[in-house]
Amino acid sequence: MQTRTKLAAGLVTILVVNLAVSLYGIYQLKATADREAGVREHSSLVVTTALTAQVHFKKQVQEWKNVLLRGQDKALFDRYLVRFEQEETLTRESIQRLIGQLADEPRAIAIARRFLDAHERLGREYRQALVFYRAGDASPQLVVDQRVRGIDREPTDLIDEVVRTALAHKDRVLAQLDASARGVEAWILGLMIGAMSGAVFLLIWLVDRNIGQPIATATAIARRVSAGDFSVPIKVEGFGEQAEMLSALKAMQENLASSQASLRESEARSRMLLESTGEGIYGVDTDGICIFCNPAAARMLGHQSPAALIGCDMHQVVHHSHADGTTYPLESCQALATYKHGVPAFGDGEVFWRPDGSCFSVEYHSNPIHRGGKLVGAVVTFSDISARKEAELALRGAHAALAEERSQLADRVKRRTQELDRANAELARSAQAKDEFLAAMSHELRTPLTSILGLSETLGDRLLGPLNGQQEKAIRMVHENGAHLLELINDILDMSRVASGQMNLRMDQVPVDQLCDASLRLIGLSAKRKELKVTMSVDPAVRLVQGDSRRLKQMLVNLLGNAVKFTPQGGSVGLDVVADAALREVRFCIWDTGVGIPAEQYERLFQPFVQLDSRPSRQYDGTGLGLALASGMAELHQGRIEVRSQVGEGSRFEIVLPWDPEAQSADRLDWHVVPSADVEGPVETGSPPRVLLVDDNDSNLEMISTYLRIKGCEVRTANSGLKAIAMVGEARPDIVLMDVQMPEMDGLETTRRLREDPALRLIPIIAVTALAMPGDREQCLEAGMDDYLSKPLGLKELHGALINWISRTRAA
Repeated sequence: MQTRTKLAAGLVTILVVNLAVSLYGIYQLKATADREAGVREHSSLVVTTALTAQVHFKKQVQEWKNVLLRGQDKALFDRYLVRFEQEETLTRESIQRLIGQLADEPRAIAIARRFLDAHERLGREYRQALVFYRAGDASPQLVVDQRVRGIDREPTDLIDEVVRTALAHKDRVLAQLDASARGVEAWILGLMIGAMSGAVFLLIWLVDRNIGQPIATATAIARRVSAGDFSVPIKVEGFGEQAEMLSALKAMQENLASSQASLRESEARSRMLLESTGEGIYGVDTDGICIFCNPAAARMLGHQSPAALIGCDMHQVVHHSHADGTTYPLESCQALATYKHGVPAFGDGEVFWRPDGSCFSVEYHSNPIHRGGKLVGAVVTFSDISARKEAELALRGAHAALAEERSQLADRVKRRTQELDRANAELARSAQAKDEFLAAMSHELRTPLTSILGLSETLGDRLLGPLNGQQEKAIRMVHENGAHLLELINDILDMSRVASGQMNLRMDQVPVDQLCDASLRLIGLSAKRKELKVTMSVDPAVRLVQGDSRRLKQMLVNLLGNAVKFTPQGGSVGLDVVADAALREVRFCIWDTGVGIPAEQYERLFQPFVQLDSRPSRQYDGTGLGLALASGMAELHQGRIEVRSQVGEGSRFEIVLPWDPEAQSADRLDWHVVPSADVEGPVETGSPPRVLLVDDNDSNLEMISTYLRIKGCEVRTANSGLKAIAMVGEARPDIVLMDVQMPEMDGLETTRRLREDPALRLIPIIAVTALAMPGDREQCLEAGMDDYLSKPLGLKELHGALINWISRTRAA
């Protein structure tokens, strides 16, 4: 029988025994685990049933409290009483199940039965107490509660004791299971240790008999062969695997003898390759003495043959000095670390010397030579890099020239930067001087203009005497031209503020429909004179836009005015408002069917004081400030203006502004984000402000009333003048916000009728209207209104004016 067969049979026997022991142990563990799982499941069921009974009992008590606290409503009384009875039944059912599960726990069963008795008494006394429950009394629950107060303490304590007993039962059973499992595991572990120990001893005996003794014989032969002694022939005796191993050792000895011969041939070939390579190669021992050298190294080092270098100290012969002739100490030589310490080294830029005193630049690699794990020297390979060094020297010269050029360029850039700084400073001084000049000119021009406008208005109102038709026409022309000049001065100042970044915006949430209506109203008369068709469409999703209401209207009026100006008689002008929820933008599109703009003129559109038609005989007048102002204001609103036009067909200007699709109603706005402006704060009074809002536009009513309610006001609304009169007399609000233009009875007539009642004369009435023409404010004040607010009006601005008026009225 072969050794492998013997070992296999022994191993199989060992494995079979170990497998049988393991299977028996697994069976015992599984049986123990199954018993433990059953007991654990039963223990968990006991705890779950006890906790379920406790939960149903607590729900029963809670439903009893609901009966007492909410029982004044007959429907609620019946509902909670039914729930009370259901929870009572569920509690008793849970306790009955628990008693069946605690067959081996007489103490727990006794506690559970005591709970059932106490629970039955509790239900009986609760029902008896309900006889005294009178739903019509102010506090019927107090009467019942006094009769049953504290009777639930005994069942509560008993159910808690039942739960604790169930938990203790579970802990005790689990502890017994753990102790039993540990005993089974210890018994199985001892059995397996004994089986494994016997198997190990059997395996050691088999290995020593069939492997150890043959290996000892083979080891003695191998040591002799490894020492190079092939003279003693190996005798192959016996049979089986031992004879096969001796035969293999005999073949190995014969092969090693053949390999030595092959090695000598290989050394001869290596020597031939060493002598034919173009790189210099030499070897040194641990003292730095040359032990071999190839012809290329001898030739580059100026020697006739390699034999001239054998036995020489290579550092003293070829590596003794630096390129400048100074001595190169041995301890600084990188190659020393290789043949002394076995550390590879690389040298680049050092020089090797020839016997004639000349030298050349070299790049060399020094690698250690180990024999039998011991450092015996180093081999150095090197090559002549003189040509490369010359090229590198030329390249460094070029780099130096480039660095010099860069330095000169940096100086020129520095000088140019200084010149630009001086120019910028001069421009800043010029801009400041321009601003000061504009401010001074504005003051100097406004002073006489104020007199001109005031006197012309006084004369036009015939306060200084009657006028004939020609005089009245002349006075009106003076007033209109003065107003136009004042508007021009304002535009120039606004342009200066935009250019210098000094224009401050009063950000607010502005109703879009008010903004569009007010803007169209301002250009309505001009469009009517030219018989233009004016249209407007507003996306229903767009109700509010954040911005400065005055500047937003100024942008729209400028663009609408241009549309009217450049549209011929009988054309069309429109204002469309479109939302882009994906980009969170809103577009105010002003279009016309006018003369159009050539594409090459687009870049000049938004330059101040630039007219596309700059001829002295140009057809259209203007200063060239409107588009530049609108563009600057759009940028201040984080927006932009886009333009598309075709000559002869019309133009389309789009004011694109940021837009929040989620903040389109007063109750969805985050008012903490928008900075307040001109709001003095809430009225310091014990009652909230009472506001009557009068407007025939349902959308405006809903938005403004919602916002004012959020700000703490009590708001009532009316959509007509007649309803407003009735509600003022009934509610006596602190303030009335009155729209002027309404059907049937407008805001002016409504105000006149309210002022006829002496009891209502002190209530502030504020006009909120899109009317913005000269004389509209005076007309509202003459009708009896206290203040005048022009649409579009920001919600915060409206609240600020409202609070100011209420504060003044209540303080008086």
